[in-house]
Amino acid sequence: MNNKEYQQLLCEELDRYFSLVERELGVKKSNAGTASVESQVTNNSDEVKYFLPTIKITEDWGKIGSKDREIIEKFTRNIGGSTLAEKIANINRVIINRTATGIPQILGSMVVIEILNAVLREFTESAGGFIFEGFLAGLFGAEAVQIRDVGDQAEAGEATEAAGKPITDVVLGGREYSLKLLGQTTEVKGSFKNMVEHFRVKDHIIYLDARRTQVDGNLSGLEFGEFTVTRENFMQVCMDPFLKQVIAKSEAIENAAELKAFLAQNGSAAKEIRFAKKFPGSNAKVFTYSRKLDEIRVSGEDLVNIIKTIQKMPDEELQELAPYRVMYSQSKFEKTKAEMLFGTFTLAMAIKDASESGDTEKLLSLLEATPGYKNSLQFNFTRKQVESIVSFEEVGTLQISEEVLKSTWQAYGEILSTTIEPIYKALNEFNSNINSFFTEEQSDDGNRKQYGLAAATNAKDLKSATDNAVKQITASPDASE
Repeated sequence: MNNKEYQQLLCEELDRYFSLVERELGVKKSNAGTASVESQVTNNSDEVKYFLPTIKITEDWGKIGSKDREIIEKFTRNIGGSTLAEKIANINRVIINRTATGIPQILGSMVVIEILNAVLREFTESAGGFIFEGFLAGLFGAEAVQIRDVGDQAEAGEATEAAGKPITDVVLGGREYSLKLLGQTTEVKGSFKNMVEHFRVKDHIIYLDARRTQVDGNLSGLEFGEFTVTRENFMQVCMDPFLKQVIAKSEAIENAAELKAFLAQNGSAAKEIRFAKKFPGSNAKVFTYSRKLDEIRVSGEDLVNIIKTIQKMPDEELQELAPYRVMYSQSKFEKTKAEMLFGTFTLAMAIKDASESGDTEKLLSLLEATPGYKNSLQFNFTRKQVESIVSFEEVGTLQISEEVLKSTWQAYGEILSTTIEPIYKALNEFNSNINSFFTEEQSDDGNRKQYGLAAATNAKDLKSATDNAVKQITASPDASE
């Protein structure tokens, strides 16, 4: 819908409201301007008010084709980005960096923040998490869909041969996500058996954690992190974090063949690899694993890729980088959560071999023999364990407090005060007054009629504000047709 079509539609709606007020009150449009009801907007200059569209919080955001999905997409599609990290970065450019120039981006970002604030503030963790799933589907739009049962999977074209409850909560950009709305120290939990069943028909699942942050006891933001589980890295994710880490050791190696052999056996425990010369394709001689990345640290996934590159290099080429030093940690399997899920170390190693070799049939057969599968046990990662997972990534942080909304409104005050504010202020007051007109009993002082007359005034203000906003926006160099 372009600006002119939107203006025409809004004007038609306003005419309908005028007719309604005329019929109920027996007054003409020209009389409407004389009525008023005390505004609820404060005159206190120290208190910041912002005016945004009122959007119904609903489970239908996750349903493709629903009316509520269409409404939320009208705002979120202007944020841009194909991944959650990109969308968070784009929102932060609006609300933190304050570099947005267009109303669609500003309005879309502020609506996202307001909705998240309302969902987390007004709903329980369970109900809020369910609505949050649908909202993320609406944020991505297109074919993104919330998965609530096997029927939703079938409608989305998803394979449904797996037994048990689906562990996929939402499909975003063609990727399967299990969403967790958590506190700062809440564990990530799930059904081990359902995860195994998931991998009968799927090749991945991404666990997305959204952790609430607080300032002075009040909700302030959401920290997003994610890790991916695949058939190939299953044991790196589902066993390694549970192993007890013994003190790190250092191994000095002189020979290329010996380095390859050592990493083949201990590569998953490697924490740092040092070379005498810069490693090909990089400017570094030292690669140290850390969750916090900077110029001298790499992610677990990057370290795994370096080890794979080492194994593929000709010995002669690798020898030129000698001598080497590998820092690694030893792990203990007994009396850990890993033992509880996998039973014996021998079975765990067989599963690891099948996983890394890509033998899916053997992998699933071996997993069915584990206590975790047979006894339908739950896995549970502490936050520290989650962040130690090789595929874990920090996605980004959104500040969603009301203070952020107010400061953002102030930052873009010049453009919003002449376009968005007059429209939504008049619309909010119209809704309040027309609702009061229909629900209040008529009294001797005529209060009910005054509400109706005030609603007519609001409608006139709304039409005038809309005309002005359309003129300003369409005259802007950044305006879209």
